[in-house]
Amino acid sequence: MPTEKLFIPLVLGTPRKNRESESVARWVHGKLEGRDEIETQFFDVCDFELPHGEYGTEIAHAFPGWRDAVVRADGLVIVTPEYNHGYPGTLKSVLDLLLKEYIHKAVAFVGVSAGPWGEHASSRLACRWCGSLG
Repeated sequence: MPTEKLFIPLVLGTPRKNRESESVARWVHGKLEGRDEIETQFFDVCDFELPHGEYGTEIAHAFPGWRDAVVRADGLVIVTPEYNHGYPGTLKSVLDLLLKEYIHKAVAFVGVSAGPWGEHASSRLACRWCGSLG
């Protein structure tokens, strides 16, 4: 009996120019694509035209591709660099577009850093998603 593929989108969480994390995100995405049992889709926060003056779930309708992918997803991979012991604001803005759509989704965090502090961004995100941080 054929097994349905898992759908696991990946989001690259930084809009910074010359970002090193893009090569990491592309590598992880390639690994996901190489698995017969996984279907994936690549999202980049640079592709989100976030409005100024509006924020959060009230504008989710403006990003139907992201919303539909997360609704359909079995899990999500977030690739993010560490910015001053946290994660990029643009990534937070993209994640804040949705709320209930994330419920019961597995999430993998890939922290990227040129220095020794790369785990801070992913650990802060994990705590936020678990309700420990705002």
